[in-house]
Amino acid sequence: MFKGNKKYIYLFCGIFALIILIQYLLPKPVNWTRTYQSKDKSPFGTYAIKNLLKNVYAENVEENKKTFYNLNSENGDSSSLIVINDRLDLNKNDVKALFQLLEKGKTILLSANEFGGKFSDSLHIKTEYSSFTYFNSFDSLLKKPGEEISFLPKNQSRSYVYPQAFWTSYFTNYDTSLFKIQAVTMRDKACLLKGKFGKGTLLLMSAPDVFTNYFIVKHENRQLAYSILSLVKNKTIVWDEYYKTYNVSHYSFMKFILESDALYSAYLLLIFSIIAYMITEGRRRQRAIPILEPMTNTTLEFVNVISHVYFNSKNHKHIAEERIKFFYESVRKKFGVNTNDLNDQLVNDICVLSGIDQKQVKQLFTYCERIKHQNELSELELIELNRQISNFNKNSLR
Repeated sequence: MFKGNKKYIYLFCGIFALIILIQYLLPKPVNWTRTYQSKDKSPFGTYAIKNLLKNVYAENVEENKKTFYNLNSENGDSSSLIVINDRLDLNKNDVKALFQLLEKGKTILLSANEFGGKFSDSLHIKTEYSSFTYFNSFDSLLKKPGEEISFLPKNQSRSYVYPQAFWTSYFTNYDTSLFKIQAVTMRDKACLLKGKFGKGTLLLMSAPDVFTNYFIVKHENRQLAYSILSLVKNKTIVWDEYYKTYNVSHYSFMKFILESDALYSAYLLLIFSIIAYMITEGRRRQRAIPILEPMTNTTLEFVNVISHVYFNSKNHKHIAEERIKFFYESVRKKFGVNTNDLNDQLVNDICVLSGIDQKQVKQLFTYCERIKHQNELSELELIELNRQISNFNKNSLR
């Protein structure tokens, strides 16, 4: 398609590279998406806390990208497991494998704003968001004080005040026989629960934003995250990446393009350029189609030649006789009469059939007969003959 049009290829490639360069040099906007992924250095990623675990809270940190069932069959020691996401929906098999991990003596920390699925039904867990204004700009939400979290007992622990950009949930329902409250919000609502299951310990945290980069790196409230991590401190800590909303296994080539402003702009430019080229230059090229003159109507040429012959000959008598013959023939065809014998009966029949006054009809036929018997005819007489015949044809009902 681009054969013979290399200039378009160079033009497209140049614009494509220019767009990518401009987008690369522009300052990147802050990504406030709550991914909770350990690879993300954005405010709500968990890159900082993940890299803090090794040599501080564990000798070894492993990353899990499989289900609890596979983790249970492969890992049999009493290591700790950390799962952080905005919502955890565990099915029947996940819950069964989770309790088997606890029976083996693992310490498991599940941190999410919402708990759903079979897990929520099994332990009667329900959460509810703390109500704050989320319709302002992010900068204003970061400056306004919001939720407050404290360890129990409150009078013996420090309170950690978070801005309104901090998403906080609290437990509205849980099994009091299985769990004990470890931390509460400023309304004395439970946000951290601890329960013993066999040899293991299960910790439920309803404020996963505590572990995000924004509240870990150089933030005064990072001590809260450190205190919670001290509850799961172990020789080996397994960091989960499977139960994430933004699961890396669901990543695709198109998603990689769409998430990059530079690549997305270049992708759109490429699509529109191809469409523009197909419209303007993609059509099939061929030689010019020759213009053929339409065939002339020889009948009209013949009539034109004959008329000029009669006109140039000035033979008005002959023209009048031909005009009268043609008129009589048309009368015979229209009215079905015999024009060889001109009498009062013929005039009367034509008058009735044509709807023209009898005097006018008789005058026309008398004028025609007089011309037929003349030896010569003037131009004015020929014109008068044509006028009377034309009026008759125009006013006739047939």
